[in-house]
Amino acid sequence: FFGQSKLVLGFLNRCFGAYPKVDAQKCVGCGKCAELCPLNNIHLTAGKPSWDDHCTHCMACICDCPTAAIEYGRASVGKPRYHCPEVEE
Repeated sequence: FFGQSKLVLGFLNRCFGAYPKVDAQKCVGCGKCAELCPLNNIHLTAGKPSWDDHCTHCMACICDCPTAAIEYGRASVGKPRYHCPEVEE
């Protein structure tokens, strides 16, 4: 129904707060999240990640953050992170 429409994804993300959030205390500004984002949706602003409107929730930024500074609110806190074996460390 929703497909991959950027307009619909942006609307749903804003309405439901479904964007990753960064813990500024944990984030070291390494930029790994921005490097791994397949849509180039993440940019570092003042050394911290910020997301544009076309996040597809692939979870690459959350799962590969070396300091576990990125969460989807309470939904991902304390949950294990998946690390794709094909992505080099």
